[in-house]
Amino acid sequence: MYKQFKLNFMALGKVESTDPTDPTMGTVREDESDQVYPFIDPNFPSSGLKVGNPCTYDIDYSQPKPIASNLKAYVPTSQDITTTVQGPITLNTGETLNIKKGGMVNGNIVVTNANLIVEDTGGVIGEITVDAQGSFIIRKGGMVNGNIVVNKGSVCKVVNKGNVKGNIVVTSANRLIVGNDNGGGTITGSITVDKIRKVIITATSVINCGA
Repeated sequence: MYKQFKLNFMALGKVESTDPTDPTMGTVREDESDQVYPFIDPNFPSSGLKVGNPCTYDIDYSQPKPIASNLKAYVPTSQDITTTVQGPITLNTGETLNIKKGGMVNGNIVVTNANLIVEDTGGVIGEITVDAQGSFIIRKGGMVNGNIVVNKGSVCKVVNKGNVKGNIVVTSANRLIVGNDNGGGTITGSITVDKIRKVIITATSVINCGA
């Protein structure tokens, strides 16, 4: 007889609503996908969380109707890089890393349920892996010289003159967005998609240009 294992992932979101008749139940709104999931958590009444509060939670996306649990309050942390830094770098739940003008990371970056922003001519020379509800945005002349892998309900945005000089591989991700109203993105390499919920590519974007 085989046991059935749950594939729980930690995600980021906000408390969307609570059940007025049962304080252990309600809904959470996921940050990156904006999708709303129900939650059942016997410890919620003592968590101090209220509607609108940011939180982490566990959820099994492999289920037909995922239900969140184990809600906990969190305070996100943010760091800027404006000089040259040696990698590798790992971003964990609730962390945000901004690579800005004058900033360069030489090495790989793993984004696990966190946020990475490369902008204002900041750059990364290395591979980027976005995993477990992570978010990666490259914009305003930011550059990545390496491949990008997007996994497990994450999002990748190459917009407003963002430039990727490598390939992008998307597996079981929420969104891939190339270009927005502020300008197109450029991807020199190829895009490989295994499974995805949403793709947006604007007419001002350039993909696999061979440059």
